[in-house]
Amino acid sequence: MKHIITSIPVLILSLIIIFSGCKRPESPTMAEAEIRTLVTIVHPSVGNITEYIHLNGVTIFQKKENIRSTHTGYIKSLSYKQGDFIKSGQLFCTIITKEQQALKGVASLDSTLIKFQKPMPVISQANGNITAINIFEGDYVSEGDILASISEPSSLVVQVNVPYEYNQIVKIGKACDIILPDGKSIHTAITGVMPSIEATSQSQTYLIRLPNQSLPENLNVSIRIPSRQKNGLMCVPTKAIQTDEMQKEFWLMKIVDDSLAIKIPVHTGLQNDSLTEVISDRIKMTDTIVQQGAYGLIDSTLVRFEK
Repeated sequence: MKHIITSIPVLILSLIIIFSGCKRPESPTMAEAEIRTLVTIVHPSVGNITEYIHLNGVTIFQKKENIRSTHTGYIKSLSYKQGDFIKSGQLFCTIITKEQQALKGVASLDSTLIKFQKPMPVISQANGNITAINIFEGDYVSEGDILASISEPSSLVVQVNVPYEYNQIVKIGKACDIILPDGKSIHTAITGVMPSIEATSQSQTYLIRLPNQSLPENLNVSIRIPSRQKNGLMCVPTKAIQTDEMQKEFWLMKIVDDSLAIKIPVHTGLQNDSLTEVISDRIKMTDTIVQQGAYGLIDSTLVRFEK
């Protein structure tokens, strides 16, 4: 009986060892997959890249006309308000002179004087929008006073200050794009340049005429001017390029052996909003490059591809 009791612990221990040995080991592929970084991939492509100079500009009306009083007297009628469009030859207002005022009392006695009481017309000499009105009905004005100001829409230009370092790139006739705040783009060209340099900023003022555009004055716009262009370049998406904090070193994460991302130093060339030229004898068109997910990856990192 004592022998049986002694054998029971030995039997239990043996069973534990046997069942422990039968436990299925954890799948190595599952464990490996858990530590792999999820990335998206891309292959280099052959593309054409144009680099641009980006500058700021503002709209102005080059031609502004003033409507002046032709007589001394009182404003009799005024048919326009600020913002209205007026054409050349249209009546802006009328003026009653001091002499006409004096004739009121005697015109009833002499009918021949009535014809001299007709208010004096003030005629616009330009087409455009009235940007300022300086008088009201009943106001007293002197001959030559400025009654209103007109901006001619056909004289609309974009004024852009260009650093002198770009003087070999930005010239009259150079194609450019004007980007409006609402995202609209106007393809046009440089049409004029001022013959002086701003002393403090060392920039030169260029003009871009927009005679057929309806834009307000003092609108801030962006100017995009092509500076360099190359064709047939090996390119990758710009987001695939990795760099250090000083942006002095650049690299790509290249996939080898189907799942290993290795660091490949590269030189970058031309760049636009989406593509960057890559210069490296270690990158080929058939290589697989990490596009998204490369940030923070160290050399020789296991990765898996996003489906």
